[in-house]
Amino acid sequence: MFTKEKILSFLPFVETIKNYSKGKFNGDLVAGLTVAIVAIPQSMAYAMIAGVDPRLGLYATIAPVIVSSLFGSSNFLIAGPTNAIAMVVFSSISTTVIGKDLIINLDNEQKIGAIFLLAFLVGLIQFVMGAAKLGNLVNFISHSVVVGFTAGAGILIAFNQLKNFLGLKFTSHPEFIHTFEDTFRHIGDTNKIALYLGLFTVAFILIGKRISKKIPGALLSMISAAILVAIFNLDGAVYKLELVGTIPQSLPPLSIMPFSFDMIRALFMPALAIAVLGSVEALSIAKSIASKSREKIDGSQEFIAQGLANIAAGFFSGIPGSGSFTRSAVNYDSGAKTRFAGVYSAIFILATILAFAPLARFIPKTSLAAILMIIAYNMIDRKEIISIWKTTKSDAAVMTVTMLSTLLLELEKAVFVGVLLSIALFLRKVSRPQIKQVCPRESDNRMAEMHLVDKKCPQISIYQIDGPLFFGAINDLCNQLCDINVDGVHVVIVRMRGVHLVDATGIHALEMFMRDMKGKNTKVIFTNVTPEVLKVLKSSGVLDKIGADHIQPDTTASIKFACDRYVVKAECANCQQKIFRECIQ
Repeated sequence: MFTKEKILSFLPFVETIKNYSKGKFNGDLVAGLTVAIVAIPQSMAYAMIAGVDPRLGLYATIAPVIVSSLFGSSNFLIAGPTNAIAMVVFSSISTTVIGKDLIINLDNEQKIGAIFLLAFLVGLIQFVMGAAKLGNLVNFISHSVVVGFTAGAGILIAFNQLKNFLGLKFTSHPEFIHTFEDTFRHIGDTNKIALYLGLFTVAFILIGKRISKKIPGALLSMISAAILVAIFNLDGAVYKLELVGTIPQSLPPLSIMPFSFDMIRALFMPALAIAVLGSVEALSIAKSIASKSREKIDGSQEFIAQGLANIAAGFFSGIPGSGSFTRSAVNYDSGAKTRFAGVYSAIFILATILAFAPLARFIPKTSLAAILMIIAYNMIDRKEIISIWKTTKSDAAVMTVTMLSTLLLELEKAVFVGVLLSIALFLRKVSRPQIKQVCPRESDNRMAEMHLVDKKCPQISIYQIDGPLFFGAINDLCNQLCDINVDGVHVVIVRMRGVHLVDATGIHALEMFMRDMKGKNTKVIFTNVTPEVLKVLKSSGVLDKIGADHIQPDTTASIKFACDRYVVKAECANCQQKIFRECIQ
């Protein structure tokens, strides 16, 4: 049933409108303009990474950004094209076959149509994940995966753009090794004008940062390079400099998507990879900024927002995207107050397209390549890599394998390799429940591990289980249960305070343990059973086999019950443990 609260939670911008003020408007307007200045060169460059016309990158910063800003749970997250997603898009169209041809080899109309359909499918998957409240699933994707993938993508971007930076002309290849070989095979054909303009762009950005971080170096360097091209006719027959080309001076057009079963089937797995990666990327950025802004992030609502944004990209001629760390950080640092800062940034970009689009045809590709290579360098988070490398061997392995997979496999496969490895290591950790023998301390009612105390009761043994009892953990659990020595022991008390999950396989293991103890004429008492586990014991019928009186609330009650029913009291006359001695009096 749809209540008012549920509807408003799906429309978070309604609450923002209610509390909007002039002060918030002024802060949002300044932040929106600043984000637009950063987004224009970035979005065009990311479209080049994806292997499509730069205008599709610009279009992806308009309708998708408006939608994600309105529906997202974060006030500061800015969506749109990103480097990692653009790399996966390029890898997808370079390796996905439609009919008998790779998508990248189709005519331009068919190729662009496939990318629009890819964006729509990504959005649909993300929306369904959000509607199903799967936002917390990204917690199973470790930080090591994201760092490894991002670093690998940075290396790929740098080498893929080296061709444009040097003005080389050869057919691009999606595989890193081939790109590396082709680039150095043609290094002698470097266009010196392209190289000089590329170096000029790099120097302009770096010097601008030294002077002030507020200087939009990327945008100003791109404009400066375009002016040089126009003045000196650098794209003519003499210098042969490659330019971005004309960007239509119009609103983002409605796109035509080729809805066919074969196309959808071919694009589904790449779409799933982009949906997972994009969701992780967006949510990680939102949480990172939330640690400063103190806002609450709803993972499932963010999935829905990213899904709606990518659906909008599919319908309004944009490439798939996600949350951008750079633009989101700029948005927050520029004084944004609400989600409307993202909306204003999209409006500013649209106004720029309508007013200045014809001038974009003078922008040299080498300048965009230079901007991307700087971005690629910054993607390799050296501090995090060193930190992860020093943390644990498993984290280092996940990061390294993900990075190598990013370089050597198609990117969508690299994402799944990292995710699966991360989940496998997680399952390995949780599939090892610990069973240790414990004994009451003399000073209080807390337990001490058996090897930490010298005294023990010859008639009662107490064991503590820590960890989930599910199918992945049962083999190790059974081995530990079989190792329990009950020679001469009348009662085994099993503490289950640390067990919060038990499935059918876990229930079966407990039944086998009880049968084994019964065969040795040893009674079993369970204590500190959590409500979740007790519910499963009841529904499975095992509680009847155990006996309701053999489920005790705590260890003291369990010892007293055991002493009253099963302990040979004559053997306890000289008991040195206070808690046991009190229980038989």
